[in-house]
Amino acid sequence: RYSKTDGAEFISHLDILRNFSRTFNRAEIEVKYSAGFHPHMLVYMSAPIGVGIKSFSEYCVIDTEESPESFKEKFNRYSQKGIKCLGAWTVGGKMGVASDIVKAQYYIKGINDFDENEVLNESEFIILNRDGKEKNVRDLIYEIKRAEGGLRCIIGFSNGLRAEKFAEKLLEKYGGKDLDITKEEAMTENGQPFERAIKKLCP
Repeated sequence: RYSKTDGAEFISHLDILRNFSRTFNRAEIEVKYSAGFHPHMLVYMSAPIGVGIKSFSEYCVIDTEESPESFKEKFNRYSQKGIKCLGAWTVGGKMGVASDIVKAQYYIKGINDFDENEVLNESEFIILNRDGKEKNVRDLIYEIKRAEGGLRCIIGFSNGLRAEKFAEKLLEKYGGKDLDITKEEAMTENGQPFERAIKKLCP
């Protein structure tokens, strides 16, 4: 589990992967490579989030013999500001960080006050997908609560719903300025924090 903060939220998904590779080399963390004509490090990352979204809940699976304690210490010593290992575990079973994480909790600031039940009681929440077509994503909005001057929301991110699209739609409907989005927790289908699911697979 790693963070993307302090400016690292503006690094793209592919550049994060390149950054990992450089960090592993500097830290002398040995990561296994795939076979074939174009070998690559066996690093499997969770689905990308929008550039500019801070996160304390990004995940990746790394094929290495390094112990969790050693990995975390070495990685954090050589990684750049804002990309820090928050937890490392040896997993004894299959863990799909791209497929098993289907919901996330976000904290959103910058939207004017509104009655969150107005959204939750509606049957539609329309956003524009990448093709510019309207899409109803109401079934992917699970929770909206007012918290600490902002909104704490749980949404799914399949079928084209991204946190920035969700927040931009709320901004369009209710007004506000200076959107600030932080991903606080990644979750499985049943709403379980992903870290808890990982620990169940630890030997």
